[in-house]
Amino acid sequence: SAKRGAGAGAPPMLCGVQIRVLVCAMLVVQNTGAVLLMRYTRSMPGEGQYITQTAVIMQEVMKGLACVVLLLKDEGTLASAWAKPAEALKTSVPALLYLVQNNLQYVAVGYLDAATYTVSYQSKIIWSGILSVVLLNRKLGSHKWLGIVLLAAGVATVQVAGSQNAAAAAAGDKDAAGKAVGLVAIILAAMVSGLAGVYFQKILQGAKVGLWTRNLQLAFYSVLVGYGKLATSPQGAALRAGRTSFFYGYTKMTWCCVAMNAFGGLLVGTVIKYADAVMKDVALGTSIVCSSLASVYLFDFELNPLFAAGIAGVIYSVFLYGQRAHCCGALTPPQDETAAPAKAPG
Repeated sequence: SAKRGAGAGAPPMLCGVQIRVLVCAMLVVQNTGAVLLMRYTRSMPGEGQYITQTAVIMQEVMKGLACVVLLLKDEGTLASAWAKPAEALKTSVPALLYLVQNNLQYVAVGYLDAATYTVSYQSKIIWSGILSVVLLNRKLGSHKWLGIVLLAAGVATVQVAGSQNAAAAAAGDKDAAGKAVGLVAIILAAMVSGLAGVYFQKILQGAKVGLWTRNLQLAFYSVLVGYGKLATSPQGAALRAGRTSFFYGYTKMTWCCVAMNAFGGLLVGTVIKYADAVMKDVALGTSIVCSSLASVYLFDFELNPLFAAGIAGVIYSVFLYGQRAHCCGALTPPQDETAAPAKAPG
């Protein structure tokens, strides 16, 4: 496969466009589309009747089937997925964590507007940074610590701005309580995502296991654990009693939402292969802006100056964490920055 790099010639192209640019565009579409679709299917009339646990299971089924196709295409067999049982078993831990994260995200998006949800979820960088110190024994420089502090401040600013909007609309205590539930859910989802990402990095270190193999293992364990969780829940009891069905409440938009989330899991591999950290951060910042602007038109979200300031702070903190912003020269750029830019987590 084509790879980028110094001396490797022209970057890989598709239809006259650099693949990394296409990947960046897909990342923007996926990040923006996923949160808007989740919000739409949980809040709009005629939607939101489906069992969220089934949606999480189905997105993992889709992702797993796609990995099967990709593995068969690349290797002609699925043997690598189970060739090392001990390595495969390690994947069950992040699979469980990602399952918890996905369910928490569905809870959060039912209470938070898409803009607040998207910005607040970036707090996963805070958890990823701290957990990489604890679990991977990494040392964070001044750029990363300042980025973490600024990110926390940006997320807090967004929450204050959101509460002002709620007060202006005289939404009442019920709405405020709902927002609090949503905020707790999204912060917990971000923390679990950070833990899963760091643990995933830890088990990948020194292990010669392909990305699609790991993704297939993740999907397998996620479906297994997800179905077990569903079976022991009240919704599972209703399914067994025949009072509802697995796909009850599914609409075309529900399927779009499931497919978009599954696509996001697969896109990670393409991003790692073609898009550098700068492109990834640009895509992230663009998706935050797009989600916020789309919320204004789709969900009557009020974008006030304080909220805009919080968004700007979060976007700048991402570049700061990735050591591609230097506070107007106040911070010294890393000496090896041009050779190997540091990657911001997840």
